[in-house]
Amino acid sequence: MERLKGKRAIITGAAGGQGRVACRMFAAEGARVLATDLDAGAKAEVEALASSGAITYVAADVASMAGIRTIVDAALAAFGGKVDVLYNNHGVILGKPFMETTPEEWDRIHNVDLKSVYFLSQRVVPAMGQGASIINISSIGGLVALENMTAYGAAKGGLAMLTRGMALDLSPRRIRVNAICPGVIDTPMPRNFVRDLPDRERILSALAERHMMRRLGQPEEIVALAVFLASDESSFMTGSVVTVDGGWTAF
Repeated sequence: MERLKGKRAIITGAAGGQGRVACRMFAAEGARVLATDLDAGAKAEVEALASSGAITYVAADVASMAGIRTIVDAALAAFGGKVDVLYNNHGVILGKPFMETTPEEWDRIHNVDLKSVYFLSQRVVPAMGQGASIINISSIGGLVALENMTAYGAAKGGLAMLTRGMALDLSPRRIRVNAICPGVIDTPMPRNFVRDLPDRERILSALAERHMMRRLGQPEEIVALAVFLASDESSFMTGSVVTVDGGWTAF
């Protein structure tokens, strides 16, 4: 416990299933958290994830420059001008054939999953010192092709390469940048994704079987790696794109 004691962390996508777990686990490890998501109504629930008052929630749209300014200004005010960890946990998903994807859908996926990470990170870096950590959530969909997910895969694949480029450019500042590529994680996102499809339970079961471990991942299994990457234990780790996918990409 307290592996993140004294760390000041921004966690995006904080109202989602994995985001709430991240806020809870980071606070339990001693971090102060500026949590953010679109939903203004999630403030009370997210802040209640830590009884110590370690979590402050601000509603903002990370896909807009105005939203990015809101997030960073709130973090600087809460943390006295310094940030140790930026956990880019937010994202949206699109499952649609290549030939049917519209320009508007392409823009939404890339604005949220890729562009926002670039420009939020760019605005946070000046508040970071040596040893700070940026953690990006990519996906196995950014490493291997998945049917009907070309636009999503392009964004998440871009995020994997963005992580490496950021790590190189920020190495003189001694700021580490790493990415996590989860498999299918048992949160509301994949369930909402298949909600309107026929035989949705069969589809979820088939997704579970696609993993070597024959199950969906749990959000705690992703956040456990994020805690490590945020901590000083990972001080010799940067530019890494790490799969946590139950063996999906191994065969």
